[in-house]
Amino acid sequence: MYHKKNIGIILILLVSIIDASGFEWPDCKFQCSAGDVIVEKIWLGDSQGNALPPMAQNSQADAYIWATFHNNANSDRYAVIILADIYVNDILQKSLYSEGGLCVLDTIPPKATSSFPLYNFVYSSGQEVKIKKLVLSWETAKWSSCSNANRKCSSRNTKCFGGTDLEIDLTPPTCEIEGPNMVCESIISPYKAVITGQPTSHQQSVWRIDGSEAKAELRDEGIRVNWSHYGGGNHILQLTVFWLDDSGRLVQSCNSDLKVLVVDVPSAEIEQI
Repeated sequence: MYHKKNIGIILILLVSIIDASGFEWPDCKFQCSAGDVIVEKIWLGDSQGNALPPMAQNSQADAYIWATFHNNANSDRYAVIILADIYVNDILQKSLYSEGGLCVLDTIPPKATSSFPLYNFVYSSGQEVKIKKLVLSWETAKWSSCSNANRKCSSRNTKCFGGTDLEIDLTPPTCEIEGPNMVCESIISPYKAVITGQPTSHQQSVWRIDGSEAKAELRDEGIRVNWSHYGGGNHILQLTVFWLDDSGRLVQSCNSDLKVLVVDVPSAEIEQI
């Protein structure tokens, strides 16, 4: 007859065995502490990986989610697989988990960097784009590749970057011009840029009126326009905001138009008789 203490030990061992074998790829219990290969950058761009050009309100563009990978290790890493769920306006659009992961690189050399498109879709201005449960994993065994990648939790559980709690917001910033859309010709009117989802990079703002650079007084928060320079009638005030990285390359941009009606108020002199 087994002693109660022995029975307890056996039960613990059984639970441990079940726990170790109960996770199947890709629903692994990822413990991402290695960090050999990292997702250095992830962004919304065009088919060539360039940042999306400025988009007008209610417009659409063919968009790609890109990722840049970097190998911090001093030797090759193989069969690099990325897992993620892609959401647009909180609706799941694509799950790389349901596909067993997307193998993005057969090999990434030591200290090398490589970019790869993860997903292509039609993006409508103003949509919220998020990536959730981002995990990147790899192998160290030579001759491994995407065609023979080892998809086992036991092989990749700790050879990974990210985690199932990692969420990345890729929503492009939006711009809106705040200011009067009906003014008197003799009035100097203030306008400012209202920006949502502003990324943390260098910002440049360009103001135009009727397609030409605005003749206006620039302020930190916006501009002041003397409409007497433009005369009465309808005019288009346009704002374009660019965000640049430390190397001066375009990261993201947005634009906004405001139709302004300039009213020429007639004046009259009263003569005394």
